Amino acid sequence: MNLYEFEGKHMLETYGIKVPRGFQVKRGENLLQKYEALRCDEVVVKAQVLIGKRGKNGAIRLCSGFDEFEKAVQEIFAMEVRGQHVAYVRVEEKVDIDEEQYLSITYDTNAKTPILVYSKDGGMDIEDVPEEKIEKYYLDIKSEVLGLDIPFAEELWNCFLQQDCRVVEVNPLIKTKTGEFIAADAKIALDDDAFFRHQEWEDFEPRTMMGRPPTDREVQVQEIDRGEKYYQGTAGKYIEMDGDVGLILNGGGASIANMDALADVGLKPANYTEYSGNPPREKVYELTKIVLSKPGLRGLWLCGVVANFTNVRDTFAGIVDAFDEMKPTYPIVVRRAGPNEKEGMELMRECGKRNNLNIKLFGKETSMGDTAKVLADMINKQI
Repeated sequence: MNLYEFEGKHMLETYGIKVPRGFQVKRGENLLQKYEALRCDEVVVKAQVLIGKRGKNGAIRLCSGFDEFEKAVQEIFAMEVRGQHVAYVRVEEKVDIDEEQYLSITYDTNAKTPILVYSKDGGMDIEDVPEEKIEKYYLDIKSEVLGLDIPFAEELWNCFLQQDCRVVEVNPLIKTKTGEFIAADAKIALDDDAFFRHQEWEDFEPRTMMGRPPTDREVQVQEIDRGEKYYQGTAGKYIEMDGDVGLILNGGGASIANMDALADVGLKPANYTEYSGNPPREKVYELTKIVLSKPGLRGLWLCGVVANFTNVRDTFAGIVDAFDEMKPTYPIVVRRAGPNEKEGMELMRECGKRNNLNIKLFGKETSMGDTAKVLADMINKQI
């Protein structure tokens, strides 16, 4: 789960990391009362979204006086930031900046260990900082002390360990003109699999990667993996979108590429959904039913890479169960390969015959992008 900036800053404060004085507001709250309580003429107004590049997209404003502040809050609430709904606005005192630095801890998947990254050059364009100006330290997960002469390194490490984080990032880490260090931003991602250790996480409001409250279908999909703990997390991914083509995808990077391929042929996704590993038949069945339940679908694309471990027959059995029950009438294109693919495709073929489905099946001999074109042609013929 990704935290909003203000949530992340509250967490950092509990570990001794100083943050700017401030408050957050929702739509309709009394702005004057909160503004006056801060007792600060110049303030920074920031959209609270679960995505970066806010400054470059006009979602961070420096304001002087209440009128400017009020106008900025209203304008930010009225905008979308890179397609994301603005859930809250954070308001903070202006900090006298001498230096903008960068500090983060995350996992290095190649080294299979946490890594601390530090640079005295931080800010909006951290990705452009030369490699020689970036310090990297691989960390011992069994050690509670780092012994690094880096501001807030120990505090950030304690937060990372104790809060079961996947990422903790402070950018920029401000050095003020008086030599004090302040976390001017906070990006924290929590490991969802650690929820059982953190009852306090239940206090966080539900959110999606779209920066808005979850829809009913999104909540229903989350519940799929909250029952029995076997294969947890492999059938609970669903982000609802504005399009009319249902998606059930496989393979993280390939799934994102498939979204682009769909756009290239003029189709719009109704959802982003993928399952991975070997989720049991009943979980895939529930996931598929929820994808199919969205009103107004004009097509369905079941698309994935060549699986190494996913049992195509068993997972397809869950999808077939949903087809038998819901009997979709719109075009369906399936592209999949992997263990037991022959048996899986035969299940799909028989399901198509008994339900008179408008379905086409493809294996690894046909590219994923080409099957997107096939689906577009099938849908356009029905118009």
